[in-house]
Amino acid sequence: MRSRVIALMAAAIAATSALTQPAHAAPLIDGVYRFAALTDGKCLVWPKLHGPVGTVSLGDCTDSTYTSANWQVQQRPNGTMNVSVPNSAPRGCLRLTDDHKVGISDNCDRYAEWTVFYGSAGPGSTVWADIEHTPGDRSASWGKLVDDPGVTGRLVVRPAPIEPHHWTVQPAG
Repeated sequence: MRSRVIALMAAAIAATSALTQPAHAAPLIDGVYRFAALTDGKCLVWPKLHGPVGTVSLGDCTDSTYTSANWQVQQRPNGTMNVSVPNSAPRGCLRLTDDHKVGISDNCDRYAEWTVFYGSAGPGSTVWADIEHTPGDRSASWGKLVDDPGVTGRLVVRPAPIEPHHWTVQPAG
């Protein structure tokens, strides 16, 4: 009887841990994507007016005269990724500021090292993305880009658990 209770407890623990892990998680392949907030569908956008620099915000999931929701994701040799403005010269990269907010800068150094994972809970479910700041020096700026209504502009990088996911991912069209 005791061994059966232990086996049932082990099975329950295994099932619980399986639920907390992202299903089918994998690094996003190189390409151009849009990232929409799961809360309201607003996309990460960058300003077009001042070249590839400025503040990242949430807006319409389009490529307009003033803003664009298109982001190029590209693998770096060190295993991290660039999340940058497509077809810009100089290249503008998603970059973390000193106060853990995000912007666009033409300085694509360690503060512009990211990792983007995507996954889903299975067929027919939402395809989510986790965008993590992953500097090579493992500094205190490591964390997920999250949509936080309590923060000015809603975007901030902070240590966060695997769940919940904050973004859906879709190829730019």
